[in-house]
Amino acid sequence: MKLSKDSKSKFTIKSIIASGVVILLVVVTAYSFSNRGRVQFLEEAPFFSVFYGFGKHLNNVVTSTGGFIDDLINFRSNSMKLKELNAENEKLRQELIEQSDNENKLESLEMLKKSLNYVDSNKRNQLVSASIIGKNEGDWYKTFVIDAGADSGVVKDSIVINGDGVVGIVFSVSNKYSKAISIIDSRASVSFKISGKETSKGVITTSSDVGSSDFSDVDKLLQGYFFDTKATAEKNDLIVTSGLGLYPENIPIGKISKVTYDKNKSMKYIKVRPSVDFKKLDIVSIIPPRKID
Repeated sequence: MKLSKDSKSKFTIKSIIASGVVILLVVVTAYSFSNRGRVQFLEEAPFFSVFYGFGKHLNNVVTSTGGFIDDLINFRSNSMKLKELNAENEKLRQELIEQSDNENKLESLEMLKKSLNYVDSNKRNQLVSASIIGKNEGDWYKTFVIDAGADSGVVKDSIVINGDGVVGIVFSVSNKYSKAISIIDSRASVSFKISGKETSKGVITTSSDVGSSDFSDVDKLLQGYFFDTKATAEKNDLIVTSGLGLYPENIPIGKISKVTYDKNKSMKYIKVRPSVDFKKLDIVSIIPPRKID
C-alpha cells in the first residue's frame, strides 16, 4: 500500500518531533546527572514542566537499572565465593576424616603390637586379628560378633584379647564369623593371680551389679574371691590370668579396687577395675585356648 504525499509528510514530521524529544530527553538527563538532578536553565522554560516529570522518571529508571545490575554482579560474585568456601570446607572435612582414620589405624596397630606381649613366641603365628561388627544392647560389651571364623583359624574356646588385656572367650564359630562373651558377662569366669604373688590365686566373675541398667561404677565391674583366705592383697594390685583353665598365663585382667573379708563365709573378696575398656572395643586379637590335658 502506498502512502499519499500528505501521509508521508505527517509521518516525517512525527518522526522528526519524536527524534527531537528523545534527543532532548537524553541531553536533559545527561545534564541532570552532572548537576545532581538539577537543570536550572531549563526549569524556567515554558516547556520544561512537560518534559521534566518524564525526564526525572527516566533518570530514576536508569538509576534503578544500574542498582539492579550491581546487585546481580554482587550476587554472582557471592555465589562464586560461596561455592569456593563450600569446596574448601569439604576438602578440610575429607582431610579430617583421613587423619582420623589414620589415627585409628595407628592405634589399632599399637594395640595389636601390645597383644603380642601376651602370646608365647611359638604361638604368635596363630594370632588372628579381627574387628567387632556387632554387640548386645546397652553400653557394655558383654557379647559381641567378630569378623573372623573357622576359615581364619578361630575355634571354640579361643581367647579374645587386646592390647590392654583379657577381653573374653569365643563360644560359637562359623566359617566367616564368631560369637564371643566378655569377662563381664555373667557366664564368664577367669582364674587369676596377683602379679608377683604366685600363691595369691582365685576366680574372677562379673559383678552382680552389672545387671542394673544404671550401673556405671567401673571399679566394681568385676568381683572375685581368693582360694586361700590368708592370701595377701591390696588396693591397686594388678591381677593377671593364672594359667589355670583355658586362658594362657600372665594376661592382665585388672587392678584391685577393694578388698573385703566375710567372717560368716570365711571368704576374702575383691572388687576389680578391668584393664580393658568394655565400653569401647573395636579391634581384638584371637589366640588359641590353652590345652588342658
